[in-house]
Amino acid sequence: MFIGVEGCIGIGKTTLARFLAGHFASESLIEETSKHPCIREFYLDPEGFAFQTEMNFILIHYHQLQRAQKEGVFDHLVFADFIFDKDRLFADLTLKDSEEQRLFTLTYDFLKARVPTPDLLICLKAPTQFLWERIRKRGRDLEAPMSYDYLDSVNAKYNEFFEAYHQSEKIVLNAPDLHVAQGGEALEKALAQKVLPPIEPFIGPPQGD
Repeated sequence: MFIGVEGCIGIGKTTLARFLAGHFASESLIEETSKHPCIREFYLDPEGFAFQTEMNFILIHYHQLQRAQKEGVFDHLVFADFIFDKDRLFADLTLKDSEEQRLFTLTYDFLKARVPTPDLLICLKAPTQFLWERIRKRGRDLEAPMSYDYLDSVNAKYNEFFEAYHQSEKIVLNAPDLHVAQGGEALEKALAQKVLPPIEPFIGPPQGD
């Protein structure tokens, strides 16, 4: 079973995917963002580096998913902190040139047909202010130039994406509720509905992407 965890920048995707993989003694598939050659330049100049950024991301994600597929990772339970569809979401937001949009769409459609679709998507939602405070707190250098307006636009795109997503089963969770002192009952109840074993209380704020 392939379970994807998705949500806006700073919402806690990586931490949740790793937590669930550890709990279920399964594998985690973590996005290899560090391999991207120009993500830092994109945050400094979004318009100038949008096309390079989006094309690099789909190739990185395609390579990672294809490699995992060939290694048999998806023959077992795996939690991933990204799905391929996110690249369409970001491209719709950042690509303004019609020819760049056309080239991206051709590449995206070709590659998407060759990667696995999750059996279940965990959709994490949160107010933009919550995300902004977490991103500022973690203090990653490459995210320092990111503007609040850009983050807000990405968050709005994710909300639209979750609403329209019907490729597989999905559950929508409010990220701030996952680390309340009582132990993240929202997560436990949601996963129980999908006939997964009960989980230990998820306590403590997410620290990943």
